[in-house]
Amino acid sequence: MSARSPAFSRCARRAAQRGAAVVLALLTVSFAAMLAAAALADFGHGLAMLGGRHDQAQAWQLGRAAVDWSRNILADDARRTSTDHFGEIWTTAIPVTAIGSDTADGSVGGAIHDLSGRFNLNDLAPNGRPDTPAIARFTRLLGLVGMDDASANATARALAAHLQGGTAELGTAPAAAPGTAPDERSGGETNANAGGGRALVETRELVLLGLVPAAAFATLEPHVVAAPPGAPININTASAEVLAAVLDSLSLDVARNLVAARERAWFRNLGDLEGRLPEGAALPAGRVLDVRSRYFLVTISAAYGDALLNLQAMLDRESNWPAILWYHTP
Repeated sequence: MSARSPAFSRCARRAAQRGAAVVLALLTVSFAAMLAAAALADFGHGLAMLGGRHDQAQAWQLGRAAVDWSRNILADDARRTSTDHFGEIWTTAIPVTAIGSDTADGSVGGAIHDLSGRFNLNDLAPNGRPDTPAIARFTRLLGLVGMDDASANATARALAAHLQGGTAELGTAPAAAPGTAPDERSGGETNANAGGGRALVETRELVLLGLVPAAAFATLEPHVVAAPPGAPININTASAEVLAAVLDSLSLDVARNLVAARERAWFRNLGDLEGRLPEGAALPAGRVLDVRSRYFLVTISAAYGDALLNLQAMLDRESNWPAILWYHTP
């Protein structure tokens, strides 16, 4: 076999180099196309995210406007009437209603719920100091919703200890003295009362703290609230269980009869209730009961575009214009 000439070898090398250049050029073009596609995809994703944020912002504005509308309804009610009951206009739920031509432009609906007819858990130790009558009433309420006497007593005492800033376990006496400051070793923030202690913000903290089992809490929850302490219970919106727990020597059956009669004629004042009580039952001492409500829960469902918002707000109507205590998005 004859050897290849130098000229042939040079031609072969140039051909190989041209082939490599073509392959490199194709790879470069492909890489550039891939980068361009990725950039377009990121741009589209960015637009989608921007649109989603816009929809979320609009849904939030609708929800907040609905809360303010609810505040206006309650403020107007306070100016017009001296009692609160379930026959008033604020108790009517508003179904989801389109904003604009159809629901694609947005929708909002919601309801106002009374909370002053519930037993306030924070009343067990207002300002970090135990309230013995309130602890006894909560113990009775726990028994009325199905808890045995020993567990009810232990739960009430443990909650009172927690509200004082102590760490007593179920079945033990409160470990902290009245006025004890919150335990600084707890790590997280606490909702402290003015005089010390740890006020509850939400009723489900009973489960989170291990004070009430989840199954028992489901039965108890409709009858309790976690609100700033001191506000009286509205006898026009309280459940039979709450009335039986708060009114001295009142049985649950009689309380249910009072609730049924209340639907036909609500209580105009405390004297009206006292006149309907059976022999042996009596109103509690102090400012425990009233015919007006101070605390309300507003639940809102708002939608705009692809965004859906479920919003809850707790309102305090101590003054004419209800204050917002907190927002919550469950």
